[in-house]
Amino acid sequence: MPAQKIDRIPLPDAESFFRDYAVRRKPVIITNLFGNQPIASITTFADARQAFGDVMLNVRTEYSTAMARPQESVNQTMSFGGYWDFVEANPSTPIMCTEYEIPARMMAQYELPAICLGRDTSDNEILSMPRKYGDHDLLMNVFIGNRGNKAHLHYDGDHRHVLLYQVFGRKKVVLFQPEEGGALNPLDSKAGFAGSSLESMSESELAELVDAANGYSDTLYPGEAIYMPMLIWHYLEYTDDAMSFNVRFGRNRFGRFLCVDNFHRDYYIQNAGAHLADLTRCESDYRVQLEAVIDEYQRPVEHLVDKVRSMRTLFRGLCQELCPEARVDQYCPPAREEQEVEKIISESKGTFRYADAAVVSRMRPTGPISRVQKRHIESGAKANGYSPSMLRHLLNNRLGKGDLDRLTKAEAAQFISYMASPGSRWQ
Repeated sequence: MPAQKIDRIPLPDAESFFRDYAVRRKPVIITNLFGNQPIASITTFADARQAFGDVMLNVRTEYSTAMARPQESVNQTMSFGGYWDFVEANPSTPIMCTEYEIPARMMAQYELPAICLGRDTSDNEILSMPRKYGDHDLLMNVFIGNRGNKAHLHYDGDHRHVLLYQVFGRKKVVLFQPEEGGALNPLDSKAGFAGSSLESMSESELAELVDAANGYSDTLYPGEAIYMPMLIWHYLEYTDDAMSFNVRFGRNRFGRFLCVDNFHRDYYIQNAGAHLADLTRCESDYRVQLEAVIDEYQRPVEHLVDKVRSMRTLFRGLCQELCPEARVDQYCPPAREEQEVEKIISESKGTFRYADAAVVSRMRPTGPISRVQKRHIESGAKANGYSPSMLRHLLNNRLGKGDLDRLTKAEAAQFISYMASPGSRWQ
């Protein structure tokens, strides 16, 4: 089957977007995400260097390279202009700015799209576990890298939807729906990553895989944004020196519950979770199955390995029922099961996955912003050079709320952490 086409459309309203794309898990390229906002006029490297040349960034070795050669990995701070001077001297470097908080001067150039605002801010959470990231549950990062860098094929375990906006340069984007994961050899890689190395394939080999696995392939140009549905496999390649940033958004309470904060990552949870974008169906068609997941999460076990095994059994059955197209009977042969469990246990060390819900709840701040937090943000904003209007703008873009007094403790903690990043300084 030939590669699927990714449509290009103008920005729809929020209801149309969720109905036509998020619920249907349909990727799409939005051609006017920011309309006539200032960011839309920054489309070339020269534009960006003039606007952001002295903005500070965290740069590090691209993660698949760092995993392969950890002894050579780099993590340091340099300016936007300094990074490109480094690239000019080292044109094949794997060092880039990836998954780093969007600096204030960049965030000032646009307004958070309405489709990214939470649609369930007043709903109760599963097992009453407080929202870790605030009412609108947002996360966002900037990506800056030289031509030839790549992001290995993977999916994101946070269960958020993603808008990736291209500022300058081009990126090649290859996507596969979760149910096609069996063709991507995830059993042979770290959890969440494919064993298939797209970056090592010729153009013809890659095209053959995309066709065989019913994938999507396209190029993202400056001023365009691609919508990537929750839990979709994605591979990104820097066709040019390029800059982009994303907004991660749109989880409902089931996405927040099943994410890697609480659960392990595997093919079964990925595929079941991908069907839960529609909250109405969660509460009607899938209610019994999701109650079984909640009950199993709470069931006490002596060892984490027992919980992982029971959850894999449960989600394997859910996949067979909810998404037979995932072909779970063909995915993990019995001889590979213990290897998968061991991989999951190793990845889960040092996390709070499957922790008692009451313990998790006590660890997360709740209630409105405290006076101490408010003073901290006000003094930090002054030290970072924010005017009152700029503070409101950054709060709205980062948290979905422009009024400091409306923040929750969790949101205030997120913004305090943001202000500690090198790029948060205005001057």
